[in-house]
Amino acid sequence: MSTISLCMIVKDEEKHLKDCLDSVKGLVDEIIIVDTGSTDDTKNIAKRSNAKVFDFKWCDDFSKARNESLRHATKEWILVLDADEIIDKDDHDKIKRLIDTDEVAFAFDQWSYIDQKEPKAKKNTNRFSHPFYISHRPVRLFRNNLGIRFMNRVHELVEHSLKEHNLKEVKTNIIIHHFGSLKGSDFINQKAEKYAELILRQLKENPNNPRYNYQAANMYLGKGDKQKALDHFMATARVDPAYKLVHQEIAKLFLSVGKIEKAIEHLNFAMHNSPDNPSPANNLAVLYMRQKRYILAKALLEKYLKKDPKNKALLTNYTILKKLLST
Repeated sequence: MSTISLCMIVKDEEKHLKDCLDSVKGLVDEIIIVDTGSTDDTKNIAKRSNAKVFDFKWCDDFSKARNESLRHATKEWILVLDADEIIDKDDHDKIKRLIDTDEVAFAFDQWSYIDQKEPKAKKNTNRFSHPFYISHRPVRLFRNNLGIRFMNRVHELVEHSLKEHNLKEVKTNIIIHHFGSLKGSDFINQKAEKYAELILRQLKENPNNPRYNYQAANMYLGKGDKQKALDHFMATARVDPAYKLVHQEIAKLFLSVGKIEKAIEHLNFAMHNSPDNPSPANNLAVLYMRQKRYILAKALLEKYLKKDPKNKALLTNYTILKKLLST
């Protein structure tokens, strides 16, 4: 059977690390912990779980720390977790089956639990008491010794490395339970400020990078600075018009300040650049309905329902439109 190295970077995680390591007992064959400056009992907790612990001087670069952990891995596969994450024991067998396939990388479903409803949050019904979660699908399991590495100072990923090597990931339904958003407002605010600093630093180093501009835009959006957010979304669109539906994000900002025609213009750009994604068309149809341009809305919704007849958002708005047309 194939073997797995768990690779982690940590700092002052004594409250969470044991639960994380306990959750992968019997799954991983090696634990690599790179510590970036803990002053609590983190390293001793790691050593009691038979982890190999390595000190790493923090250099404002999450990818460098992550890649240091990969450098020490000796097993065939690498599993990446943070200290505030766990994997269900029920998923161990699923993971073991994955690593005995011919694939090279797998994306897991990271559920970040929150106690307050937020955009994109889903209702949680599992054993954890937190009422909502936000889902992301990062690659967390991949073959060792293929040159796969983390990239970017902050919000680090291996997906770009996979692309560089012409390798593809496979999406799975394996859940990573993530409790980082529950650590308290002081921790969250400090983390946000640190991330903001690193986002702007990497943007300064590479001002034409669409990902860095997009991250800066979202960072300013979180701070309530719509103009700077718009500036960086526009910069993203100039470099890569199809990046993450960026024109739809621009449209939302114009709509928030009452510039409906500009919003319509950018939703059309988004449709052009991402023709298979129904979201811009659905949002544009809603705007047309607000303007009582029902014929345009009807043609748009019907066009995309032909492509995706079970899309709930399209169906909902088409039902609303039919009621409007019947009155």
